[in-house]
Amino acid sequence: MAIEKMVMMNVIGDISYVDNVLKDLILLEEVDLISALSQIEENSFVFNVQDKNLEKAIDLNYISPFPKDRSYEELLEKGKKLKQMLDIEDEKSTEKLKEKLDFPSISLELNNIYEEVKGPYEQLKLFKEELVKADKLYDNFSLLKNINIPIEELRDLSYFDFRFGILSKEDQIKLKKNYNNILAIVLHTGNSKEGEVYLVMYPSSLREELSRVLRSLNFKGILIPEEYTKTPMEMLEFLESKKVQLKDKIDILGRTLLELKNKYEVKVQELINGLCMKERIEDCKEYMASSKKFFYLSGWVSKKSINKVEKVLNKYEGILTMYKEKDEVIGFIPPTKLKNIKLFKPFEYLVKMYGIPSYNEIDPTSFFSISYMFLFGAMFGDLGQGFVLLLGGIILAKAKRNKILGGLLLRLGLSSMIFGTLYGAVFGFEDIIPALLMRPFENINKVLAGAVVIGIVLILISYIFGIVNKLKRKDIEEGIFGKDGLVGLLFYICLLTLIGGKLLGKTILPMETGVVIILLSIALMIFKEPLSNLIMGKKPLYNEDISGYYIEGVFSIIETLLSMLSGTVSFIRVGAFALTHVGLFIAFQTIGELIGTTAGNIIVLILGNIIIIGLEGLIVFIQGLRLQYYELFSRYYKGEGKEFNPINIK
Repeated sequence: MAIEKMVMMNVIGDISYVDNVLKDLILLEEVDLISALSQIEENSFVFNVQDKNLEKAIDLNYISPFPKDRSYEELLEKGKKLKQMLDIEDEKSTEKLKEKLDFPSISLELNNIYEEVKGPYEQLKLFKEELVKADKLYDNFSLLKNINIPIEELRDLSYFDFRFGILSKEDQIKLKKNYNNILAIVLHTGNSKEGEVYLVMYPSSLREELSRVLRSLNFKGILIPEEYTKTPMEMLEFLESKKVQLKDKIDILGRTLLELKNKYEVKVQELINGLCMKERIEDCKEYMASSKKFFYLSGWVSKKSINKVEKVLNKYEGILTMYKEKDEVIGFIPPTKLKNIKLFKPFEYLVKMYGIPSYNEIDPTSFFSISYMFLFGAMFGDLGQGFVLLLGGIILAKAKRNKILGGLLLRLGLSSMIFGTLYGAVFGFEDIIPALLMRPFENINKVLAGAVVIGIVLILISYIFGIVNKLKRKDIEEGIFGKDGLVGLLFYICLLTLIGGKLLGKTILPMETGVVIILLSIALMIFKEPLSNLIMGKKPLYNEDISGYYIEGVFSIIETLLSMLSGTVSFIRVGAFALTHVGLFIAFQTIGELIGTTAGNIIVLILGNIIIIGLEGLIVFIQGLRLQYYELFSRYYKGEGKEFNPINIK
């Protein structure tokens, strides 16, 4: 339940080291870069000027944005093309990147491999395209195999043109009806899956008119290239032979490329990873500044990571490193790096869905995790169904497809199993194991009342968190006098005490005392702005129109009262869902009994459990989030922070 402490790191080093320094920091994944130029302009990039640092101080007068090298971009595209040619899958490996980055050597090696692979790849591509054309032509000539006339004889006709094509059955009927109006010879020559094949011969002078007629009949022409002059059967024999030759060539080139892949796969991946690293290095330079001889780098580092960073930077001679606390940094707010135990890690995702905690805000993950698991288990308590969720979570986490979802299901399933044991429920059945606590359906009032009590406890905790967060931000107005502050907490407790006493028929707090405390709390909340300004010594006491302020304050009190009551009662849904969970299975059980057969009953019960786990499980998951976001987070959590985003190779 903590946010790691951050410090600002400023680094000055010899410009010849810059690529390798950045490479090492990228691999370390512990530095969140910010604009070094901004730091320098704000006079925050300060270091002790000693004799050994004198040159660095003088060069500050020649500061400029870091020039970006784009020479790698074309080579990276070539590398990606090479991976495509050799069918190499992406594999991000940082092992070789730990060595010194030698861009000229990478460029030379990649170009040499590219040229060696390019020839056979282009040939293979060409032969595959030719094979596709040959297959198409073979199909075309197969439609014409019944014609025993050389194509060149048809082309040599002086006053006539010809076309081969296909007509559908519907268009054939249209052709027959209008045949007498068509000045052409139409011969049926075969059939295909698409329709009937025809040869159409017509006077050359009527080419335009026949084209319009054939288009109206949806005549699908069959392409015959100019170089094909023999009979269709002879062409089929030629194409068959050509296809065999092409397939042989494709097979040989395929084996050649496979050999090249086996030879260069590892090397190509290493070279491309080196280029990706170069790309990330150049991206990082956008945050940096440079002078004639030095580079200037600024970024946030967690305090516990300083030793790791120092170990990396100390490899380079003359590196000057300075660290500053957040209060010494002007104009920059530290990013948030969450620090939670393994049990709570998957719940960080749900917290981040609402927002990233601010640096000076309490990390709600621990409280969120415990309360969310508790609420889910209370609403979805079943030993068997919980085990299914747990098993699904383990499978997802092991498969590494969705580790976050897997981790959530595992933990929620475990909570469901614990409450299932307390409720004595196994796959909906309540007669297999004894209930260690109670059976919800037999204790409806207790379940609903208990849900409200749980809600009150969680709301009280959220009030405390909210007060701490506001005071950490030095917000006295809301932290002490606000509706979610200390006065608001007092108002809520007093209200609960009076209502609880009435419901229980006991005097917990005298009515007169309670009314006085409530009225005093209301007065303090209404006058929160002038009171806080008075305490802080600020003038004027009101930041806006006085009459408008008090009108808004009165309505705010009404809203606060309604919010407190509705928020508390809202937790009754925890008990309602616990009851619904049992009731839903009873409904399926009743349907199964009505079927009247053992097999039918079993099928209904299995389907019922599947629906309950899938549908109701999702609804409970959403309801749990709703209670967290609207009833708890709204009282203490803003989530307006910026997540710690260290430079990395990804």
